[in-house]
Amino acid sequence: MPYCRNCGARITKFEKEICPVCGTKYPLDGATSDTVEITSQLNVHQKDTKKVYDVHFRLNTFIWFTFLGWTGAGWFYLKFKKIGAIWLAANLLVLGGLMALFALVVLEPTAWLAYLAPVSIVYLVNIGVGIFYLCKTNLKDGNGEFIR
Repeated sequence: MPYCRNCGARITKFEKEICPVCGTKYPLDGATSDTVEITSQLNVHQKDTKKVYDVHFRLNTFIWFTFLGWTGAGWFYLKFKKIGAIWLAANLLVLGGLMALFALVVLEPTAWLAYLAPVSIVYLVNIGVGIFYLCKTNLKDGNGEFIR
């Protein structure tokens, strides 16, 4: 329903000649049920005001996942705090477990592979998640806002 441009009262389209609350002539001038007059004042005492959130971008998400993905930084950037903490713990467990596994399997002269292989695997998984967020549209962040 549209609102009166003077008092803000809800009015019907049938009352477009005069506002039944304040008596303003043509209370719908420049406003329809789909638009709001830009010059109208905000009511700071109104309880259902929307919160303003930071805009999150797909390219920034990709960068976070690419360079610091194992820390859960990409999830924290998107305001998914629980998933970010789980992601960090899982990556640390996978890194530690794979390093221990590869250290037992790999012989002494190539012991550096025991550390390089798990890091590479975790790094590639995080890059894959970053590419997913870069290419996929209509994804939302933790606040329910679309990622641009």
